[in-house]
Amino acid sequence: MNATIEKIKALNMLTGSINPTIIYNEGWMIKLLVIESMIEKLEIGGIDFDRFTNKNWSSEALIASPFVDAKKNREGYTHADIILGDFEIDYSERGEVKKKESAEILGIIEAKMGSNLSQSTTNAPDYNQASRNVCCLAHTTQNTDCETFFIITAPQKTIDKYNFKEQTAQIKTQIEKRFPLSGIDFDEKIRKKVDECTIAIISYEEWIEKIINYEVKSLLSVFYEKCKKYNKI
Repeated sequence: MNATIEKIKALNMLTGSINPTIIYNEGWMIKLLVIESMIEKLEIGGIDFDRFTNKNWSSEALIASPFVDAKKNREGYTHADIILGDFEIDYSERGEVKKKESAEILGIIEAKMGSNLSQSTTNAPDYNQASRNVCCLAHTTQNTDCETFFIITAPQKTIDKYNFKEQTAQIKTQIEKRFPLSGIDFDEKIRKKVDECTIAIISYEEWIEKIINYEVKSLLSVFYEKCKKYNKI
């Protein structure tokens, strides 16, 4: 049986004893989509998922920013909803992403259901969640040729409501403004990686439509409808 189908059926069986919002949410929605996209070798948001079949992926890993050790306006590690590519991680310790020396690609997918991107950090009021993720990727891959990408996925209704397109257009400006708040120069090596990062927005509706396996697509569509129902979208 297809691995995605097995996971969906197993998750559906758990709902008799668990609050449905623990199952039907953006976390499980994106995991199922990523798993099936690797199985089918799909291209999503300009990213070829065939590249990840022999690479690593993880959920809720920690990725460092340039400001973790800053003397002022420090910033904690960023939790990545999904991170894919050439990295290693040890959850028995911190659970921090360690880029492989010969890394070719590293990317983050931020999944939302009904909420907006987080709009700020305590020490940087004009620095949203998208900017933090892209900056962390640039910091982690500086001085390398490693390709990076950042994808936001959400219901089309949520994408439109919060104008994610306009928010992602502010990423480079927000990152540039963030460095002086911690007294750190915006290094040209990091600037280059920010400029080169592939950024995309794709709705769950679009992503599900790209699924080739008919049974998987049908099950994912039902799963998604339950996500919208229990998250009041």
